[in-house]
Amino acid sequence: MKKYYKLLLPVFILFLSQFFSSNAFSYPRFAAYTGNKCIDCHVNPTGGAMRNGGGIVYGEKNLNMDIFSKLAGKTQFSPKLTKSISIGGDVRVAHADNQTGEGVPNFNSFLAMQGDIYFNAKLNKILNIYATSGIQIPSVDAKYEVYGMISNLPANLYLKIGRFKPDFGTRIVEHRAFQRKYLLNTPYDANTGIELGISPEWFNLNVGFYNPMNLGFLGLDPHKMFTASADVNFSLKNDINLCIGGSFLNNPYNSPDSTFTTTITSLKQAYGIFSRIGLLKRVALLGEIDFGEVKTDFPAKRTLFGFAELNVILIKGLELRGQYEIYNKDRDTEGKEIKRISAGIAAFPFFGFETEAMIRFVSEEPEVKNNEFQWNFHFNF
Repeated sequence: MKKYYKLLLPVFILFLSQFFSSNAFSYPRFAAYTGNKCIDCHVNPTGGAMRNGGGIVYGEKNLNMDIFSKLAGKTQFSPKLTKSISIGGDVRVAHADNQTGEGVPNFNSFLAMQGDIYFNAKLNKILNIYATSGIQIPSVDAKYEVYGMISNLPANLYLKIGRFKPDFGTRIVEHRAFQRKYLLNTPYDANTGIELGISPEWFNLNVGFYNPMNLGFLGLDPHKMFTASADVNFSLKNDINLCIGGSFLNNPYNSPDSTFTTTITSLKQAYGIFSRIGLLKRVALLGEIDFGEVKTDFPAKRTLFGFAELNVILIKGLELRGQYEIYNKDRDTEGKEIKRISAGIAAFPFFGFETEAMIRFVSEEPEVKNNEFQWNFHFNF
């Protein structure tokens, strides 16, 4: 029976994807539903983490179910401590029940995935100071972002300096997505650097210079990572929203040579395209494909990442979700692909709380039993 599910599920997801896309069709899916941009709902112009006033209003109006309105009450929440200082937060806890292979008990555990508190101080019309502190996972540096930002300039021009996540591709929530885990080193992918961006009505462009990935606090590697990302947004008749863009990453860094006797300059590069399509404010289709390459004195390693996501709002506060992912560890060698097909449902009973259940079917060669079930609980403000 499980084999039939594995065969039918990708067909079902691909059918839905083709059906809706043929009709011209942080959560990037919210931007697809509405046609808004990241800057409309988040303090960070490239999205994710703390919501601004627009993000709070969107959540209050859309991320709740009518049947729970009396239970939740009508009290409006304000994240403002004062006129100039606001706070926010995200808490995520996951229950994972994942297969681990023959003769090994399944991995079954509750995991504290995220515990962030955000602070933003708006010092004047154009200057913000932002900071976040997160939980620490054993043997992994604590997640945090801190930066100063000059914004609210003509054409939404902004300058951001500090420690934050470089902008590349679609900033989806799932840090375990192949392109975010293996290409960008999530969830702890924040780098110290500078980012300059502009975001007029239909266009986004930003460039950034940072310390290399995985660099310690002192920054003893003199190389600098460069990223660039741009996209265009259109809203057509009949509530059709389109966004298409591309990203580039160039990351030189010091590393040992193949004999582990000399330090050499290695190079990690990546480029890709991404898109968002929204239809009738009820359907969101996300897509991304990225190509990566690592150059050292070892043979070059070239990778490929593909991601597609379909979301359908069944009723307000209830979404049907499907994802297709592919990761090719080496484009020059056969049998290096890993594929993952996911399906599930997300519910927003009332503003500030979300729960999502996803089952993931994983296939790779040689075949192993590594399917996954995850149930996530998300509290936010």
